[in-house]
Amino acid sequence: MSANKDHRSVAQAFYQLDFYLQTVGAPFSVKDLYHSAYAERRGDRYRDEWIHHLEEDPNVRASLDEPFTAHTIVETLFKTGHEAIFRQLIRHIRKSQIGFTQLYIVGAENRRYGS
Repeated sequence: MSANKDHRSVAQAFYQLDFYLQTVGAPFSVKDLYHSAYAERRGDRYRDEWIHHLEEDPNVRASLDEPFTAHTIVETLFKTGHEAIFRQLIRHIRKSQIGFTQLYIVGAENRRYGS
């Protein structure tokens, strides 16, 4: 996978994951997961402003129209070296006492991103 395609895949996975988190009413966002995973490790090199701009990219926005599951999101995170996001997701889910069955979404409306 090329670096450019990796960046797009990560952006799409983050966007899709944020959609899932909002849909289940999680008290945390992708930005929270990213901060927990990387802020301390990267120190003064840490930047997360780009997360606020994901929906500005039409390719990223279009990723909600493509078939995706929690599995495909996690698979992308692992393929692109973002296992730390997955570990933080599991920690946040446990801390927030979100049951895994809540992560399965059927017919969810697109609350944040329009239809």
